Amino acid sequence: MANPLDPKPEANLESNSFLSGMNDTGASQRPFADKLESTMAKDRSVIGKNIKFRGELIGTEDLHIEGTIEGTVIMEGHDLSIGREGEINANIHAQNIVINGTLTGDALADELIEIRNTAVVKGNLIAPRIQLDDGGKFRGSMDMVDTDDEMRARHSEFKEKLVHPNLPPKDGMAASAPAPAKKSFAAKDSAKDAAKEVELADS
Repeated sequence: MANPLDPKPEANLESNSFLSGMNDTGASQRPFADKLESTMAKDRSVIGKNIKFRGELIGTEDLHIEGTIEGTVIMEGHDLSIGREGEINANIHAQNIVINGTLTGDALADELIEIRNTAVVKGNLIAPRIQLDDGGKFRGSMDMVDTDDEMRARHSEFKEKLVHPNLPPKDGMAASAPAPAKKSFAAKDSAKDAAKEVELADS
């Protein structure tokens, strides 16, 4: 039988220690964000750092961006993360948004927007929860929504921002195409009229 006065093994001292598990300060300070990131890492699409995209980007699964995006990004009901190499010049909407890189534009999240310590953000943020890590750079406004009715109102207002002003119109080419044809028809008609006038003059 073990003597109760004998010291316990070191392993037990560490596991029962008041400080056990506190060395990983990130995990203790933001369990929700780390759980979110581990969930996003399992099933998500990735836009690599050598990819540049301009236009309207819509997805139905989680997305991680390391490349350059200009336009609008709509990931409604899914999570969006911007890597350290990512450069986003767009208005974005997603369930959760985690920013490690650069975002220039407004962002709407249904749950959380997190600005990490390597992020540079210029724009207006709307979400029930917004977290700014020490070292993260942010310029703009933060609107932390309290109620579901207020969130629905923000959704309807934000839809107008999800159309990028610098994108060309979709039917711009089609509208200008018929113009030369009309001119050619007009030229043919005037030639026919001139020929008729010559015939009448001869007769």
